[in-house]
Amino acid sequence: MKEKKRDWKFIIGMTALLAVFAVITVFFWRRVAYDAALEKAREAQQEKEAVEAIYVYVGDMLKTGVLVDMKTEQVFTAPIPKDGIVNRNGTMIEGDVLEEGDMVRLYGDGQMSDDPVPVYANVTKMQRTGRATLEQAEEYRTIAEEKTGSR
Repeated sequence: MKEKKRDWKFIIGMTALLAVFAVITVFFWRRVAYDAALEKAREAQQEKEAVEAIYVYVGDMLKTGVLVDMKTEQVFTAPIPKDGIVNRNGTMIEGDVLEEGDMVRLYGDGQMSDDPVPVYANVTKMQRTGRATLEQAEEYRTIAEEKTGSR
């Protein structure tokens, strides 16, 4: 029987190639895990900085919709983001309209204009979190009317 000669160059080359692929794979998945951790930290920071507000109408003749921060009681307005309004589950809501008593969570850079009624212009995401009771809506409407001077 004739013995086959082993091709050592081929074996060493393939072993080196597999080692390189293993190293690339390890570094790739480490980078993916690092990026995922960064994204999770960024989302946690956004969640922490989100503004919880309630939408109410102020004014007698000409009703104007404003938002009242539920923690600081600051009155402001905010445009609906181009992506629209999402519900608690992250699904888009039809119509993109806020109704009196809607409770929303606003995500963005937190910068407000210096207008008499500040505008939170850089809203990146608006999430409807629920509906206020009539008592809650009336309480925040009173706060908004006091702060804006409209009755």
